[in-house]
Amino acid sequence: MASSIPPQFASYDLKHTRPFSHHAPASGWEPLDDPKIIQSPIEYSLIFVVDRDQDKVLLGLKRRGMGVNLYNGFGGKPEKSETMLQCAARELQEEAGIASSPGGLVYKGVLYSARPRSNKDPTDDVKIMIKVHFFACTAWSGIPQTSEEMIPQWFKIWKGAQAERSDRGHSPLPVDQMWPEASFYLEPVLRSILDGHDDELFLGRINYELLSKREAPTSLPALDGLTIQADPCADQDDRAERLDGWWMVLIRKSEAIDEASMPCQHDWDV
Repeated sequence: MASSIPPQFASYDLKHTRPFSHHAPASGWEPLDDPKIIQSPIEYSLIFVVDRDQDKVLLGLKRRGMGVNLYNGFGGKPEKSETMLQCAARELQEEAGIASSPGGLVYKGVLYSARPRSNKDPTDDVKIMIKVHFFACTAWSGIPQTSEEMIPQWFKIWKGAQAERSDRGHSPLPVDQMWPEASFYLEPVLRSILDGHDDELFLGRINYELLSKREAPTSLPALDGLTIQADPCADQDDRAERLDGWWMVLIRKSEAIDEASMPCQHDWDV
């Protein structure tokens, strides 16, 4: 039987750690050497700017390209010879017009995302895996500005009793206008940042398959190329890229068996 822990995290000491959200794909998690999984040579940064005094997060509405018309953190791919930390700092400046302060940009974890190579051909069972590195920015200079890529906007992060309401499906965060997986990870990650848990890392793995609404394990929207499907009333039998599996946890950095294998380990404490 396939392990419930995705193989990307086999080097972590997770025996006593429970994921805060998980659902194994119908076929289980693919092994690392699966020939039907192609690892993208490009990795990405994703930065969440959190105001700990005001209990707010700065998200951006994407104006073009991947994720168009969706909210997300800021980020992108590194330029030649950049570390992922340097990439995160540059992307934040370019997309939101703010500069992270020394020590204000902290590595927060990693998300592995697998999508079908073709969303039209059901006989093509190859997937593309991308790796996204999460960062938390809690100290910066400048005022957020609209850029060619993003329109920045502040959103409240609920705490305490309000957070319990959020867990029951009520939230001021725009998760219904984000990538579907954000419905699971966004609030736990933001609360970790808000509460100052810089020693916590997020580990996530998601899997998309060509499924009908009837087959999908959630009612979250399907993907539609660069964004999500706008029509929630699509035919129950229409096949589209839908979330099939997810596994998400917050751990201490010390829970890695082999720190050298940790993603972006050299960027943790810069």
